[in-house]
Amino acid sequence: MAPSQGWTDFLAPGEKLLWQGRPAPGVRLGDFLTARLPFGLVFTAFAVFWIMATSAMTQNTSMGFEFFPLFGIPFVLVGLHQVIGAPLWDAYERTHSWYALSDQAAFIATELFGRRALKRIPLADMNALELEDGVEGTVWFKRETQLHTSTTRTKNGLPRHRTYTSQTRTGFKRIADARQVYGLIARQLSRQSQTAS
Repeated sequence: MAPSQGWTDFLAPGEKLLWQGRPAPGVRLGDFLTARLPFGLVFTAFAVFWIMATSAMTQNTSMGFEFFPLFGIPFVLVGLHQVIGAPLWDAYERTHSWYALSDQAAFIATELFGRRALKRIPLADMNALELEDGVEGTVWFKRETQLHTSTTRTKNGLPRHRTYTSQTRTGFKRIADARQVYGLIARQLSRQSQTAS
């Protein structure tokens, strides 16, 4: 969606546009220095070690085990994604994103690989307003927790259920006027809560 198209087509009757902007493009060193980095490095190093070790063990065998080390390649790719791929994807996504804020909702429009998408997040769904301050700050306003369950079998054949959670955050990433946008959202949320009570 090009900025010249405007946001008025997406606003409900009586809804007012308060702010619109775009995230900063490009990749910074700080994008790589996150909590993903140690995990990704350890994961990648272990996978590479596993490939090398199994390759050495199966080098002199002729029973079809020479392909066994290749099973480690997907794990190397997962580790490299954590270290390099995720920051590069985030930068690509930001380069093709547009943001807007109205008195009723936040809008995130993207155009990725020729496919356009528009996400509307009503004020009522905003459950975690946070500001990461800086020259290019980030305003987070929604946090979702997903519950995942996996089932494995014990040695006795009994099912073992494991449950773990993961979180995703939604917001306006790397914007120049993060403080202003944070203030706008905070005021709208405050008005909404006063109206509801």
